[in-house]
Amino acid sequence: MAVRLFGMHCAGMDNTPRLRTKLIFWLLLGVLSVAIAEVSVASAPFAFVNPIETAFLVTFYGSHLLLFAWLTFRSGWPTLPALWFSGVLFGLYEFYITKVLWSPPWGDVISMGHVDVVSLIVLAFFWHPFMAFIFPLTIGEAIGTNRRWVSGQLPRKLMGLSHRRTVFLVVGAAVTHGLLTGSPTVALVSTLSAIAAVATVGWWWRRHSRQQRWHLRELLPNNRQGRWIAVLLVAQYLVFIPAWTPEKMPPLAGHVVVWLMYAGFGLLLNSALRQSAAELPCQQPTDLDRDVLRRGAAALVALSVLGSFGPPEVGFIPVWGVAIVAGLRMLVGSVRQVLQQPAVSR
Repeated sequence: MAVRLFGMHCAGMDNTPRLRTKLIFWLLLGVLSVAIAEVSVASAPFAFVNPIETAFLVTFYGSHLLLFAWLTFRSGWPTLPALWFSGVLFGLYEFYITKVLWSPPWGDVISMGHVDVVSLIVLAFFWHPFMAFIFPLTIGEAIGTNRRWVSGQLPRKLMGLSHRRTVFLVVGAAVTHGLLTGSPTVALVSTLSAIAAVATVGWWWRRHSRQQRWHLRELLPNNRQGRWIAVLLVAQYLVFIPAWTPEKMPPLAGHVVVWLMYAGFGLLLNSALRQSAAELPCQQPTDLDRDVLRRGAAALVALSVLGSFGPPEVGFIPVWGVAIVAGLRMLVGSVRQVLQQPAVSR
């Protein structure tokens, strides 16, 4: 049988990867998550310049990504709603770690139950689900495997972009990054350091894997490893909840609202996982075009520096506009799909 239950192997696939192989791939996912979620909007422009900041952010983002990826993939091949609900739970760390969703540094926009609703939509419904979770998994899958699943769950309009629209999005993202840095030097160092970090770990992965390819589920933590990552994440919360701006903690009512969110999205994730596919169809191996990657990296550097000469305030408009619309559409669409579709029989 070409595809075994839960997509463990296609005909001719290699054996399960060793722990060292997984660790390199996990590092790649962590670096991608930080680069896309933090560096791209100048939230942490020097994330890959300061070694201490690099270690902290890659560990923090990587442990969140790996924990939710393990939970999402351990029972099958998840739908987009399952991936999105996992990303939402990922993004809710902005309550207890940074306290941003209770007390945003840019000020409350619409506050309900001590929660800033607009920040919740932008960060928890769009930014972290896509930029910190789904897109890193998509790119990591493209680099580390020869089977595509995550990208196949994304909307066709997004994955079937024409060459012209793809160029438009790359230009827009690069210029927005430059605008948000507000400095040519910062934009140059930030972009180059992020590209160098991703390229270095990607090269290490390619060199170590020796062109072997596994399924994404095989490269993610197994149950034992996932439990250890959960312990690591709990330890981080125990340290940073009281240490990181504790004065921004809300009264009990604010905590109750967040607990209800965790419970609600946890139940939705559990329902979405019951719709996960049991098998992964075999596909022809594909690879990234290195020339395209080189040209794309050069364009990112040049356009980011050019964009940095514009007013930083302009950069927030497209980011927040896209995030609000996309976040609300994903909320409505994901809940509707989970409630309307039956669970997959295995």
